[in-house]
Amino acid sequence: MNSPRPTLNKEAEKRRANLPVRPIYTPVPKPSAAISYRKWAGLLALMVVLGGITGWAISYFSPSNDDDLASLGQPLPKIEPLPATRATRETSETAGQPASAPIDGSAATFARKAFGTGPYRQGELLFRAGSPEELSALLARAQAAGGTLLGLIRGNNAARLSFPDAASMARFLSSNGAAGAVSPELNTLVSLPTQPDVPTDPFAPGGLTPFGANALAYMGIPQDNSNWGRGITVAMLDTGLAPGTTNLLKDGSISQFDMTSGQSAPNVGHGDMVASLLAGAPGEQGIAPAASIISVRVLDNNDQGDVFGVTDGIYTAIDNGAKVLNLSLGSSQPSDILLSAINYALSQGVVVVASAGNDGLGQISYPAAYPGVVAVGSIDASGQRATFSDYGSQMGLTAPGVGLNTVTVNGNMSFSGTSASAPLISGAIAGLLSTNPGMTAQQALNLITQYADFAGPYTGNSTNEFYGSGIVDMTRVLNRGNTTYTDVALADMYLNITTMPTTPTAPMQITVQNRGNTVLDSVNLNINVGGTATQQTLSGLKPGEVSDVTVNLSVQQMLNPSGVPVSARVSTIQADANPADNSKSRVVHLTPASGASTGN
Repeated sequence: MNSPRPTLNKEAEKRRANLPVRPIYTPVPKPSAAISYRKWAGLLALMVVLGGITGWAISYFSPSNDDDLASLGQPLPKIEPLPATRATRETSETAGQPASAPIDGSAATFARKAFGTGPYRQGELLFRAGSPEELSALLARAQAAGGTLLGLIRGNNAARLSFPDAASMARFLSSNGAAGAVSPELNTLVSLPTQPDVPTDPFAPGGLTPFGANALAYMGIPQDNSNWGRGITVAMLDTGLAPGTTNLLKDGSISQFDMTSGQSAPNVGHGDMVASLLAGAPGEQGIAPAASIISVRVLDNNDQGDVFGVTDGIYTAIDNGAKVLNLSLGSSQPSDILLSAINYALSQGVVVVASAGNDGLGQISYPAAYPGVVAVGSIDASGQRATFSDYGSQMGLTAPGVGLNTVTVNGNMSFSGTSASAPLISGAIAGLLSTNPGMTAQQALNLITQYADFAGPYTGNSTNEFYGSGIVDMTRVLNRGNTTYTDVALADMYLNITTMPTTPTAPMQITVQNRGNTVLDSVNLNINVGGTATQQTLSGLKPGEVSDVTVNLSVQQMLNPSGVPVSARVSTIQADANPADNSKSRVVHLTPASGASTGN
């Protein structure tokens, strides 16, 4: 059963690329007490700093109102200015600046944009102060300008404000221009991308081969991985879990938090499928079935959220012990506030995994594009990059992402996209951590990266913009201590054509990789191009090393309907532990409209 999401036409896809968030699918009943307690505790901590306003703090944070935090969404309560100190003097001196203060041009421009049409919450702005004292002064200015407080994030000194009109927002921004105490940003929308178009005929242009139930076997996950993830907490920031999903998933405990407000229970969809890949369900293995899962709902039933909610969700997940964060979502626009949360996670030893995006563009979405975040791309069951998978210099790893089986309360669903690939990386990290006590999450990620299988164009570097460090291979990771482990692989057959060649031939790069732990003294490489066979010998191939050979394909033959059949096989005198990766074959076609395509 296909995922219940519409497919947009190509023009709609292009427009979609301008939207801020590009994740990949999800659902959860919201635990208002747990969520409101966190917000209440964070705001209370701020008020402790704001001495002299005890009465306001008590009324604002009364536990009896913690279910709805009635003060949120109301005009800001009166905040007495703080006594000037060395750290706060500059901001507190202008805290009482009148609302009629001159409005500078940049403030007016920002405010007009905030009230215009775009992929953000209209009439809202976000800012992050340098300290709680600075935040207090800024909130006082916002109050004077007529602002409304919609949310605060403890530890980040971040606030979410709304204003009744552009003029009042501009007055607030102008009041802070001289002090430089606020760097405002729009509350960018975050939403799930359109489900990728997945042509399932592998011999058609752009055709992809689905994994079905074979994704974990392809990754080298042990058949019995029932203890994988035990003692490790993985947080998924997504659409939440539909009612009944927690009873369906296997083994590990599941906690749920809801960063959306006033929403009904999540629909069956993206979040359920992400959780299914992580935890498993009846009829499905799951990559880390014993892990504890925190489901943080940051997207509503319209599959939409915002930067503030995602940032809040990151702090929630870390506060509750997450060691791995999975964000199967993304945005085309960066956010300083979200980046600060990502950096906080990394400073706490938390690994952040995010989907690269599903637009097939050479631009990785945020937060996957941030330094330190593992950007995950997708491959199909033939090991080829999925045509929908975004790419770029920030690409980290690739994993299965075409036609993966998942189980939901509505039955089986086929899941495609970099959203499906990301939780497989997250689960692999959790599995490795659980089987190696004392290992850090970053060390686990480093091992998975080190032993990833090379694919794509080879330029002397083991990484590239399409596959990053390569395709995750847990067989190699688990055999890293076996000094006699031998595996020579035909890594890839890569024809990089995006425009019609102007020469009679086009080069195809054939790469060989030593995926074992011993030096390969002699590797035989047999290549057959359109019935013409050649043989070469590679020597001294070190563990992990890649070597390449180039063959030329006739452009005229590739234009023929039958295309050009290409096959290659490697062998060595040593016993090969994984002969299944010794060969590849392709039928290469060239069409004037779409460039090269390969049949598997």
